[in-house]
Amino acid sequence: MSKLKQWLTPLTQKVAPPLMQVRAKALQRWQLLQPREQTMLQLMAVVIAIALLWFAIWQPLQERTQRAEAALESEYNTQSFVENQIAQVLQARNNQQGGSRVNANQLSGVVTTLTNELELEVARMQPQNDSLLLVFNEADFTNLLELLARLSERQVVIEAVDVSETDNAGIVRVRRLLIRV
Repeated sequence: MSKLKQWLTPLTQKVAPPLMQVRAKALQRWQLLQPREQTMLQLMAVVIAIALLWFAIWQPLQERTQRAEAALESEYNTQSFVENQIAQVLQARNNQQGGSRVNANQLSGVVTTLTNELELEVARMQPQNDSLLLVFNEADFTNLLELLARLSERQVVIEAVDVSETDNAGIVRVRRLLIRV
């Protein structure tokens, strides 16, 4: 603290006299003004202070708050959408008895038919023992969930899914979808 005081003392001694002169001149000019002019200047100072507070502090805070609320609402909508899609997939999985059962020989044909219906482009389809590995470079998330639901209806077991996001909204990359009968 003493170092700060040592540094400020010479600075204050240099700045204080000119500031006192300016203050004295301003006070002298103020006293020369008529009372009506003084009142008008005081009102103008209050109006300028209010305008500064409004435009420099209040309005930017309000705008930031509105942007944050809009972003939060968007995130809630996305969460709600994903939860609804998960519920549909789980419901389809629970209602498996209604769907027709697929055997191991028909699995790749059923997957091809479903992906064509849902306009999903399979990048790679590779049989692995009694399972089938699927890879999609880009897939619409809703169509992917629909594919999973339809596979579950046909009593196809989804062993593993590895999904990552892309730069496009609603589009995902499926690195690995492992299914079996």
